[in-house]
Amino acid sequence: MPKSTDSVRLFSDDDLEALHQASLEILANPGMRIMAPALLEALEQHGARVDHAQQAVRFPPSLVERTIADMQEDLRRGRRPVLLNGVVSSRSAGPIQAKFGGACVEYLDWGRQQVRPPTRKDLIDMVRLGQALPEVTSVGNPVVYLTEDDGTPVDPRLQRIKTAALIARYTNKAGATEVWNAQELEYLIELGEIVRGSREAYLADPCFVTAKETISPLTLDDRAGDVLLLLAQRGLPTTIIPMPLTGASAPMSLAANVALCNAEVLGVATAVRCACPTAWVAGGVISGVLDMATGAASFAAPEAILQDLGIAELHERRYGFDFAIGTGYTDAKYPGAQAVMEKLAKFWASYRSGRVNYPVGLVNGGKTFSPEQAMLDLEVAHWIHEFGKGIAVSEETLCVEQIRRQGIGGNHLTEDHTLAHMRRVVWYPVLMDRMLAAGLEKDRARDMVERARARVEAVLRCADWEIDRERVRAIDDVVRCAERALRQ
Repeated sequence: MPKSTDSVRLFSDDDLEALHQASLEILANPGMRIMAPALLEALEQHGARVDHAQQAVRFPPSLVERTIADMQEDLRRGRRPVLLNGVVSSRSAGPIQAKFGGACVEYLDWGRQQVRPPTRKDLIDMVRLGQALPEVTSVGNPVVYLTEDDGTPVDPRLQRIKTAALIARYTNKAGATEVWNAQELEYLIELGEIVRGSREAYLADPCFVTAKETISPLTLDDRAGDVLLLLAQRGLPTTIIPMPLTGASAPMSLAANVALCNAEVLGVATAVRCACPTAWVAGGVISGVLDMATGAASFAAPEAILQDLGIAELHERRYGFDFAIGTGYTDAKYPGAQAVMEKLAKFWASYRSGRVNYPVGLVNGGKTFSPEQAMLDLEVAHWIHEFGKGIAVSEETLCVEQIRRQGIGGNHLTEDHTLAHMRRVVWYPVLMDRMLAAGLEKDRARDMVERARARVEAVLRCADWEIDRERVRAIDDVVRCAERALRQ
């Protein structure tokens, strides 16, 4: 397992300094539009040039450098920041740590061959599926709770609360979900405390909050800014994830995309720390490139993967900070060859940079969730981790005595060693086809997507975890209080 981004190092030390200085120059001129009044006031008090009418901020390089230095000092004192988001990968180690998340507005119903708005049942089933899969360690909202099972729309004011309440009931792996304002945040914290068991446990392992995004280029809107400040003031993960698009919101240059994205992350971190000095503002990115032939944004092009790795390397090597990269998105609309190919490329880059918490199940640029794709993604992750083990060389693994015993023309199939090591040495896939050829029609029946569908159905038939009744009552009480307060 790689211990640092050295295994995919893209930049020299001089390159990193040039990228850093370019980001400082961008923040100094033209600066950023910060639309949250509390952040504007804090920035002005700390020496930034603020045009309140235009909501524009020009950041003195010394202010940004001081923010970086203060965050580095926090790390030296033992602070361990948390990056909480369902569609990116941050520094992690060990076995596969997959995520169910994404807040997708569409659900791919493979059995009916249709893409449709997700229902309450879809959300519950996907949470149950994530709970039942051992490789999945974080379950957020893979789909947005848009409608009840009878088609009735969910009240938008209660959507985040009701989503978190369902997740709380059907998994003990609760992860990131959306938060839009201060009022609902208090109820989400209550639900998180019920799930974790106490306020202290919740703060140590937060859930039901997530990252916010800038509007590239160089804009932080009022809603995102207010929520980030609220999270910081409550000691919760405060994460900003730009989505710069090369050729559109960023110049047609991979280096410029990295510098611009970095400017947005550093600008937001500086703004939030000016307003809340105890905040830790972590960064992430889901970058893309504009395909000039089609006019579409591509989040899985090789250039997009390089950009994500590039800014992660800048943060790790130049600043000493963790940084999340966008491994979850594929440009493929449906599960199949393109989706597997793009996920293999993204997961491999993520693995080689020391990030093994893979978002799974997302297709169509993060718009659609597919449980079948989740199964394919886990297969991809297992392949990568098996390959990543490498080859161990020792007296035991060289098996010289066994080779002598079998001699020239020998057969090792009958050896006790083969039986004892067959599961340890060779990976046996769940979905891939390794059977002998049986003819085209029979081989089609073993298609990976169809096997993935059958696997989803089998897992859901056996998934039966649910939170205890006392906490179910507590969850229902929070939802009822939210209904009374948020509908006024």
